[in-house]
Amino acid sequence: MRLNWILAAATLSLGAMGQRLPHPPANQLYRTDAVPRIDITIPADSLNAILTNVTSDYEYHAQFAFAAPGFSVNGIEVGFRLRGNTSRQSAKKSFKISFNSFTSGARTQGVKDLNLNGEHNDPSIMRARIAWDLARDLGLAAPRVNHVRLFINGQAYGLYANVEHVNDDFVEHRFARDAGNLYKCLYPANLANLGSNPALYKLTTGGRRVYDLETNVAADDYSGLARFVTALHATTSTQSLCALDTIFNVNDYLKWLAWEITTGHWDNHSFNQNNFYLYEDPASGLMHFTSYDADNTFGVDWFNINWATRGITQFGTYPLYTKISTNPAAQRRLGLFLTELANVAGPAAWQARNQQIRAQLAPWVEEDGFRTLDYGYDSLDFWKALDVAAGAHVKSGIHPFMATRLASSANQIPQGNVEPIVFPPRIIGHGSVGSIPVQVEVWDEGSPNVLLHYQPDGGTWQNVVLWDDGAHHDEAAGDRLYGALIPAMPGGFSYYVTASDDQNASTSSPCSPAHWSAYSAPNVLLNEVATANVSGPSAPNGAKEDWIELANPGSSTLSLSGLYLSDSKSNLGKASLNGYSVPAGGRLVLWAAGSSSFSGALPFKLDALGEGVYLSTQVSGQWVVLDEVRVPPLMADQSFGRRADFSYTWSVFDQHASPNAPNAGSLGGLLEAEQLQFSGFPNPYSDRITLRNPLAEPIVVEVFTSLGQRLGQIEVAAHSEATWNDGAPAGMRIFAANGHVLKAFKRG
Repeated sequence: MRLNWILAAATLSLGAMGQRLPHPPANQLYRTDAVPRIDITIPADSLNAILTNVTSDYEYHAQFAFAAPGFSVNGIEVGFRLRGNTSRQSAKKSFKISFNSFTSGARTQGVKDLNLNGEHNDPSIMRARIAWDLARDLGLAAPRVNHVRLFINGQAYGLYANVEHVNDDFVEHRFARDAGNLYKCLYPANLANLGSNPALYKLTTGGRRVYDLETNVAADDYSGLARFVTALHATTSTQSLCALDTIFNVNDYLKWLAWEITTGHWDNHSFNQNNFYLYEDPASGLMHFTSYDADNTFGVDWFNINWATRGITQFGTYPLYTKISTNPAAQRRLGLFLTELANVAGPAAWQARNQQIRAQLAPWVEEDGFRTLDYGYDSLDFWKALDVAAGAHVKSGIHPFMATRLASSANQIPQGNVEPIVFPPRIIGHGSVGSIPVQVEVWDEGSPNVLLHYQPDGGTWQNVVLWDDGAHHDEAAGDRLYGALIPAMPGGFSYYVTASDDQNASTSSPCSPAHWSAYSAPNVLLNEVATANVSGPSAPNGAKEDWIELANPGSSTLSLSGLYLSDSKSNLGKASLNGYSVPAGGRLVLWAAGSSSFSGALPFKLDALGEGVYLSTQVSGQWVVLDEVRVPPLMADQSFGRRADFSYTWSVFDQHASPNAPNAGSLGGLLEAEQLQFSGFPNPYSDRITLRNPLAEPIVVEVFTSLGQRLGQIEVAAHSEATWNDGAPAGMRIFAANGHVLKAFKRG
């Protein structure tokens, strides 16, 4: 049994309660159960040109190979170049690998490109990975990340953080819509008010745009950015947060801000006018904030500032931060998010998770000769970096920094009750017959009462209770998502959500009632799509056709007469659904066969590289879209579906495609490792831990320290418990059986 697999698989998500946005499966390129090897083969003159002309972004032809336990690819043509800003001048450089540079639309393992970051100024080589793990714990749109070994023309270039690139694939995986405008914001991106003219925001510095449009580049549309900035500057810090309610996801921004403060990420929007994205979500119309470049964190400092004690309202001076962070209501919300992160990063389990990463990387540190060239870091510096400052710009070890940061934040968080934090409500489907699912994310210290208030067109106001019990299309119980079904209604309805806590504090979202349009059609929903069916279900013609699943959240069978399916927004009438129906609470699977030669066949095919799927009807001769999804690039036998039937959030199901069955079960990738087959208690423990086996057969559990020392094994009978008596020194333990793992911590 390979120990590095055990250690990585044991890395559980410590903040599962915070998961809001989905994260694609790790697949092979981002797997964390090993440290894969990447080989780049490139002509010597091309490599010399890359290393000499360090400011150039010219992509040179190269060959890519990837190897990890049980998987390898080679001979893939890629574009290869340097990446980064200041790191281009370092001895250990960072690189970008693009799979679609010379073959349009090409992907490897569903990925368009790789960002390999040298982490030359971080003796741990882990700060970015640890920081992004924390962002994922909080439910933020964090990139996938692992570590890889890089070889160029056979020479070892060392360990690299392989951090997912934020691009159109990234946002489509997480927002399930055709990519809206994504602006990459680099220094000096201070969001100064340049006026309402969009062209004024196309300013450049150093040969690049400060706000660089990464998607929809042909349209070159900066109107959304101009609207956002002018609205931001029209808001004062003493106004209600409602002033930005219709244009910016303020609560999501406050989550990001809590993450930046907790990790000490100063190379950011608030202090350094740098390293963030603004994404205009076409589904909600809201601008979303996303941070990136997390290597200067956890005690790295170039300004003689103690980021572990820095005031949570003095973290920067630029308007996005100052306008919001100085608002009293925003401070209270920020405090709740900071407390959530303290619940994740405070316990010993968080430190143990980081120690597992260190143990995984340790065998390869000596191979990384380049990491010694910039600051002289050696393997001892690497091993001590979690707990000890390296000196110079590294003012603290990662764990001491976090302990100080959490204590300082706790003393700065405003005292008293926090009114419930209500995110923008999410309504699903534009049909006027049947039922409409509604979801809303609500945070509070307790269990708030959540109500949807709605007024049918021409009717009176009504309300319905929203539940977080796992039984009202709210996904999982206790996950802060509240849901319910309401009757579909002609024309639509006005709506808002209120949440009240046990101290009678109440919050509404949106601040003023919004309107949801409904058209004369059944409210049937797109529920799951497979664009690369290789070994899944067969169509009636015997072929492995791709498929689209429709679902009916209502309590009566709905006829689909008058509805159409298409993969093209410019040709919505490709496939008539006349003659089909969907039973109450049920599903209908249709096959994208490229012909109508059998029942259930659709006259178009689906592209595994990603495309939109649209459910539409005609109203007074005009096409209207009732439901839509942008399916991101998928690998063989993956599907893209609502995380639970009729829920708002879409996710990639890695090995759990479920045509004609509930969208349930574990997701792929990193989350696969979280489905433990046995458990242990108490955890942490003092001298013994009880292992519980729920299986109908005995298991043999092997026990390791975090450094790979095997302590022994214990057999646990079927449906039984057994006690492991631990006489070894305190520390992390890895319990492994049947390919599954449990991590626990022995106290001193």
